[in-house]
Amino acid sequence: MGVLVKGLPSTKKVDKLNEFMASDKAPHKRVAEATPWCEATFNTHYYQWYSGKETTGEGVYISSREDIEKFSECINGKRIDKKHGKISTCVVPICFNCHFPLDCEDTPPRTTFNLEKASTLDRNVCEMCLPSPITCCCCDSILSDEGILEYVRSSRGLYACHSCREDSSAQEKWRYNEENKLISATSSSYVEELHLSDEAIEREKELMGGVPPKPQDTTPFIETFRIQDLIDPKSRDYWPFGMNAQQYLEHKELMKFNNPIQETPDESWREVEVTEEVLSTYTQDLQSAYKKFNYSDKDRGSLPAEIVSNDCKYRLIEGYHSFTCDSPVCQAVFQYHQASDAGAFSALVATGIPMFTTRKGDIHGTPREAGFGHERCIACVSKVIPENFRISDICTFYYPWNSVMTSRYTTDKKL
Repeated sequence: MGVLVKGLPSTKKVDKLNEFMASDKAPHKRVAEATPWCEATFNTHYYQWYSGKETTGEGVYISSREDIEKFSECINGKRIDKKHGKISTCVVPICFNCHFPLDCEDTPPRTTFNLEKASTLDRNVCEMCLPSPITCCCCDSILSDEGILEYVRSSRGLYACHSCREDSSAQEKWRYNEENKLISATSSSYVEELHLSDEAIEREKELMGGVPPKPQDTTPFIETFRIQDLIDPKSRDYWPFGMNAQQYLEHKELMKFNNPIQETPDESWREVEVTEEVLSTYTQDLQSAYKKFNYSDKDRGSLPAEIVSNDCKYRLIEGYHSFTCDSPVCQAVFQYHQASDAGAFSALVATGIPMFTTRKGDIHGTPREAGFGHERCIACVSKVIPENFRISDICTFYYPWNSVMTSRYTTDKKL
């Protein structure tokens, strides 16, 4: 046991505080009633940040005397100096190695947030100093892989061995064991927000044939990021009571079916064979369009803010974005780079290509807020606007709700 001290100054001068608490000015040496415990040693608790150490405002006194409760009473409510407030103390179980308070049955309630879990190998030592063996939640076998152990020590979750992770029947027994069967909610209380617009969701359902796909050869444990979420009724991944493993997997597929994460590009791009010539032409078209409109990152030049083409109204997406052009060639080039450069083209090039969209919502919000529509890039737009284009001659101007003059180009050509 030790005496936890709270109310110490939070400072980056850890060594200076250690020197003070070891000097004759420290409370256990300055307070007359605490003289019998003057041999006590103090351990300052601190955070180890990237920028250095910083005290937590807490620490622990350790004494060889057994009447440590009286010691705590003697210094409780005292000041370490005139500049700082009163300290508060209480007796807590501590780790014999690092001297941090342990989260045990003997720990007083609301003692501190900085508690360490006691090791199952020795209740007098914390998990950080003596990690408990990690066992499979299904078969209780010890997980021996060092990489897994290092991860689970910090996450303190539920884990399964390789065999049980691939065994649906073992997982069903775990879901309905004596402890977990008490979690009997038949549905999760988690309310998931829709990712896409209603039109986009219906389109994705049609592309999947109008019915949820059958579950792949997987298990609930593999399907879920954290096993403990399967028995948390507040989690999206909760395993509803009464379902077997197969029914749960079908339940997850139905959730994905009703709420797809992203829109599927039109399949016409797959008919385009991306060759060196196609890539070269794509790059040349982009550069020509930039030059035609005198476009740059800082000035959009003569590029119209809106284009009306074949009864479709397009508006320019200002700044960087996450959209891609839906024309077959442009989409094929994007997919080609996506498969070959680990997303470098998508992150460094595609986000800066001037793009027009037919979406009517907030294009800088969520996909659902943006609405349903399609996009065309500056190179595609350039093909329907004549050469020697001058914005003052061909575009009409109007003032929308924000009172900013906006240029609009209208054409009968299909974009």
